[in-house]
Amino acid sequence: MVTQAYLTRKERFAAAHHYGVPRLSREEAEGLFGTTAVHGHNYVLETTIRGPVDPRTGMVENLVTVKEIIRQRVLADLDQRFLNEHVDRFREEPPTLENISALIWERLEPAFTEGKLWRIRLYEDETLFVDRVEGRSEVFLTRVFEFSASHRLHEPGLSDDRNREIFGKCNNPHGHGHNYVVEVTVGGAVDPRTGTVGNLVEIDCVVNDLVIEYLDHKHLNSDVEEFRDLNPTAENIARVIWDRLGENVGGAKLHRIRLYETARNIADYYGPKG
Repeated sequence: MVTQAYLTRKERFAAAHHYGVPRLSREEAEGLFGTTAVHGHNYVLETTIRGPVDPRTGMVENLVTVKEIIRQRVLADLDQRFLNEHVDRFREEPPTLENISALIWERLEPAFTEGKLWRIRLYEDETLFVDRVEGRSEVFLTRVFEFSASHRLHEPGLSDDRNREIFGKCNNPHGHGHNYVVEVTVGGAVDPRTGTVGNLVEIDCVVNDLVIEYLDHKHLNSDVEEFRDLNPTAENIARVIWDRLGENVGGAKLHRIRLYETARNIADYYGPKG
């Protein structure tokens, strides 16, 4: 039996860029990105390779080889660079996460000989990243938000003893609070003109207006209409967030809501058909 495994290597690089490219007017660029000023990021790249485990070495691909491929094909050209001037592609194309990840995929995909490139995830910072996945035509853009709220897990149709048995400390009559983290992921084709899956400025506005302002510093059971008759579990909160945002956000299709209630308690919701 051949064992399949996934190997992920994480690397970092720093680069500067701006969005004032010739194909976009300044007004359009700032409507999409918020600024055309030169700025920099400490990018984080996760490269995941899948394949059979070599029975002799116990590896999908030699890690030394993986590191060298990433160094030569990605870091050598992108690290400590001004992308608009030092990378020919970005003299015309906006250096968005979507476009940078496309360049990285094109350079890495043919380079591995034992395993196969399965996914790359590129972080601009801890609140924004994109995923490209083998065999998927969509590119997935994720924005991260936070809110604080309190709740009590209690099902009125059950006895008090049964509620305490199911929910434990979370059934405290006075409730308890969390600093929730919400990942909103949209997916779709990259617009060849703008280099984006969705309008990030619009995504931020919509999520802040419909979700964060609505839930932040609230007691979910008493202050939020949806939870007057719905137990505010992490699963249900994720579903309510999806329903409030709708199928499309910032011109892109909503793909997933991931809610971190704590670092150890995480719920994913992919919509009513997911």
